[in-house]
Amino acid sequence: MQLSDLHHDAQAPLFGRVATLDRLRAALALVDAMERRPDAIVLTGDVADRAAPEEYRAVRALLDPAVRALGVPLVVVPGNHDARAPLREHLLGEPPASGPLDAAVRVGDARVVALDTSVEGEEHGELTDAQLAWLRAELAGPAPAGTVLALHHPPLPSPVGLVSDSGLREPGRLAAAIAGTDVRMILAGHAHHAGCGALGGVPVWGAPSLAYATDVGAPREVFRGLRGGTGVTRVDVFDDAVVATFMPLDGRETLLEVDFRSAEHADIIER
Repeated sequence: MQLSDLHHDAQAPLFGRVATLDRLRAALALVDAMERRPDAIVLTGDVADRAAPEEYRAVRALLDPAVRALGVPLVVVPGNHDARAPLREHLLGEPPASGPLDAAVRVGDARVVALDTSVEGEEHGELTDAQLAWLRAELAGPAPAGTVLALHHPPLPSPVGLVSDSGLREPGRLAAAIAGTDVRMILAGHAHHAGCGALGGVPVWGAPSLAYATDVGAPREVFRGLRGGTGVTRVDVFDDAVVATFMPLDGRETLLEVDFRSAEHADIIER
């Protein structure tokens, strides 16, 4: 399960209107209500809005019990609003180091590789030569069910000018590093709008935000945030496919429900 771009601000509601911790609670409740529980929770950056220690502590207070109850790993990459040292210390409970937060986590037969594209003090993303060398070494040995790569900055352009201008620099270097490997999908954040594409033939999913949605219909010179369109991403790793599915937090009023397990609809199952 991918969650992205919460932008929690401990000082006040985001833009004076968005209660970000309530959005996180709603996302975790959505996950908890799923019949099939996730095998991992992946946060693709901008957990905090100002990178303040109290912001990470507040998010951790909600995430820790949820992750423990699910019994799954938590995989985190920083975003451009985050800072590595306080994120490590106050969200992950690790020493407050400032180096890239790259990691490889086995999830059953699959592998999740977290790749830190953040450049502290900058909006855009970059990958160093050392990070790409580490990535190549990690991917040299394939996982039985393949690898899902998680990062914050999308390696693809966006219809929104600000998102494109602040995406991952030199995405071709990443494409070269994963060419011929077992990477089956790339998960990204940052854009605040759901979207898909491909990098060197590898599917790329851009996740929705938990906080607000980018209006992709606005003029290129305008950045507009919308209240609706927020959500989480369900990622299913099948033998022959990897599928990312947008699950909205808003507009969840039930209009139709057919339970095919009931005796009333048993004949449909038979057919």
